[in-house]
Amino acid sequence: MKPLVKICGLTRPEDARLAVDLGATHVGCVMAPTSPRWASLEQAKSVFRAAGDGVRQVLVFRGQDVSEILEVACAVATKNVQLHEMSEEDALWLEEKGLTVCRARHLDPETEFLPALVPEPTPERPVLLDVGSGGSGRSFRWEILGPESPRGVFIAGGIRPDNVAALLSHRPYGVDLSSGIESSPGVKDPERMTAFFEAVRSAS
Repeated sequence: MKPLVKICGLTRPEDARLAVDLGATHVGCVMAPTSPRWASLEQAKSVFRAAGDGVRQVLVFRGQDVSEILEVACAVATKNVQLHEMSEEDALWLEEKGLTVCRARHLDPETEFLPALVPEPTPERPVLLDVGSGGSGRSFRWEILGPESPRGVFIAGGIRPDNVAALLSHRPYGVDLSSGIESSPGVKDPERMTAFFEAVRSAS
C-alpha cells in the first residue's frame, strides 16, 4: 500500500502542479513568517488553485494566534491546518471552529522510543512526527516506528529520494517532505521531485 505523500513548503504554483501530477495526496504552504519557506497569502492561494481540489490543501503554522490562523484559513479557503509549537487548547479551539488539525510532535533525532501520541492519531486527526521545529532536513531513528507505523501519523524530516525506501519499510501512513526535493528553500527541483515519486513507487 502506497503512503500518503505531502509536499510541503510550496511557494510556486508550478511546483504544486507537478507534485499533484506525480502523485502527491497533500500539498502544504508554510505561513510562519520566520520560516525560509514562508508563503504569503497570495502565494498560498495560487499554490492551492494550481493543486486543485483533488488533493488536501494544508496551511502550516508555528506559534501564531488562533484567531489569525482561523482568519488565514478562511481567506485561503481550506479547512486543513498543521500546528507547530501550539498548545492542545489552541488545537481543540480550532477544531471546534471546523478545522481539521494536524498536530506536530517534535522529536530528538537520537530518540529511542516512539512517544505517547495523545490524542490518538486518526486520518481525521493526524499527527506529524518531525525533528526539532520542522524544516531542519534531519531525520530521527525510523527504527522506533517498528514494522508498521501508527495509522494517522505522517513522518517528516530528512526524507530524500535516496532514503525514502528505508522509511517505507516501516509502512508509514504518510510521508511529508520539503527540503529533500528542493534547489533552494521554497523552490522544488523537478528532477528530485520526480526521482522521489519514482522511488516511492518502486519501494511500494
